[in-house]
Amino acid sequence: MVEAAQRVELPPAQVGIHAGPVLFQNGDYYGNNVNIAARIADYARPGEVVSQAVVEASLTPDLTLDEIGPVNLKGLSESVHLWAVRPVSDRRHR
Repeated sequence: MVEAAQRVELPPAQVGIHAGPVLFQNGDYYGNNVNIAARIADYARPGEVVSQAVVEASLTPDLTLDEIGPVNLKGLSESVHLWAVRPVSDRRHR
């Protein structure tokens, strides 16, 4: 998504991703993990920001992870450990 936005000259995409069980009801998703994902998306800067849960679930060799660290997000009682994700070919640092 981030790369596609760049290719068509849209403003940089801000994407936040979290992993975990959710509730699906009447065509929508609910639960604590949905709230965490929304808060990560609110926090995200241009590019992709993911939680520790995503890092643990999906390490791939074509991505580089830059640790952001624990972040206090609005509405959450505990900090969330975040990472910036970028393609290995992208050598820019945050």
